[in-house]
Amino acid sequence: MYQNPNVQRDVEMQKDLHIRIPKELYTKLKVKCAYQSISMQDYIIKLITEGIENLPSARRSILVADDEKIIRDSLKDWFQDGYNVTTAETGEEAIELIKKHDFDVLILDVRLTGKSGLEVLKEVKEIKPQIKSIIITAYPSVELAVEAMKAGATDYIVKPFSPEQLERLI
Repeated sequence: MYQNPNVQRDVEMQKDLHIRIPKELYTKLKVKCAYQSISMQDYIIKLITEGIENLPSARRSILVADDEKIIRDSLKDWFQDGYNVTTAETGEEAIELIKKHDFDVLILDVRLTGKSGLEVLKEVKEIKPQIKSIIITAYPSVELAVEAMKAGATDYIVKPFSPEQLERLI
């Protein structure tokens, strides 16, 4: 019989869980448990435990693309406790990283070396449209904000900003 050592058997710690499953699934589950000589409860605990162990890291990932080292380093320091943070100095570097990794959030400066932030944003939205993109700039204008939103930016924030302001957008 399967007994997972990670499952707390202390009566005080146990919680009852009631689930409804279709009759066909119940029948299959009953047959599988009988075949493996395991109780349904232990089999379900085994499935849940194995599923939890195979979950990806709950930490979200951020890519900060800015040509100013101080901005990249400051944002990385600020967010590294709660997020996996990667930085890029150029637009081309940001695009290469996005092609290789799955980021949840892209913090993107408008003025980058090489490709501009808006060019990067347009490419990113074609490659991985699900990435939440936040445009940052020290040169704000209404036209730029409109263009960024049309290109797929989720938010737009003007430098200087506090890390707390940026964190609220994430």
